[in-house]
Amino acid sequence: MDKEYGRLERMRGELIEAAARKKTFLHHDVLLLSQSLDLLIVKAQAEKLRRWKSTNATGG
Repeated sequence: MDKEYGRLERMRGELIEAAARKKTFLHHDVLLLSQSLDLLIVKAQAEKLRRWKSTNATGG
């Protein structure tokens, strides 16, 4: 999970830098980074939920 968190933080930094360079969040490159980051966040949340469910599963 730490590796995934590091990757998310790196991508977040790239997104912020790209938006600052382009001076907008609406530039195509910035939008692509944002969408990629969104997908990683959703995957990380799904994995976290899966782990939580398997840890907290009841027998019936």
